[in-house]
Amino acid sequence: MTVPSDPPLSALLKGLSVLEAVISNERLSDLSRATGLSNSTVHRILADLAEGGWAYQDEDRHYHPGPKMHAIASLLRDDAEIVAQARPHLERLRQQTGMTVHFGIIHADEVVYAAKLDGHGSYRMVSRIGGSVPMHSTSIGKAVLAELADEQVRAIIARTGLRQVNPRTHRTLGSLLADLEATRKRGWALDDGENEEVLRCVGAAIVDASGRAIGGVSVSALEFEMPDSRLAGLAVNVIGAARAISASLGAA
Repeated sequence: MTVPSDPPLSALLKGLSVLEAVISNERLSDLSRATGLSNSTVHRILADLAEGGWAYQDEDRHYHPGPKMHAIASLLRDDAEIVAQARPHLERLRQQTGMTVHFGIIHADEVVYAAKLDGHGSYRMVSRIGGSVPMHSTSIGKAVLAELADEQVRAIIARTGLRQVNPRTHRTLGSLLADLEATRKRGWALDDGENEEVLRCVGAAIVDASGRAIGGVSVSALEFEMPDSRLAGLAVNVIGAARAISASLGAA
């Protein structure tokens, strides 16, 4: 019996073909038929997609779009207009602080960067538009979590776990909840090297017309550029930008 060979596509196009097919096909045989690729090739690509968060396999061995795919789809479908409304406020925040500005939206229990404006310094951060980071290790994510009740936070962490991005990342739910309580009291969140060890970030939540926290805005800089003495002043600018963006989305 002759094993059918795959069509002459590049590795990238094969991966995109499988990714597209996962939207409407669940079984390996169906994915193979939809893409015209062999079962072994589809299985190998799916393993890579699952490792990257683009797809996942359920207990019945069926495949589904993963959190990253949902995040990018939502970013393209719904968030472009939000980013357009937020951009002038993000530009103003960069002018006020000279620091790197991030605008993130929550998708699938993660912060997805929808906009990034580099600061005036020479250091360039590794974050990128479309990239996702855990909520519990970022100022944007913690600002959003602080808008929720502790029971809701527990439910989210039960789903995501407390992934250790680096040694400074919260290791226990108790320490995270204490951080969120401090965030609520002062009105802004601090990432003290919990996502990138050399960086500090000050963030505030953005809410939509329903009052739901959908994401946030932050400024980031190297630790020596953001000493404790500067945090409160930077927070005033960040909160101002968050409120202006929220107002543009119809928030009271």
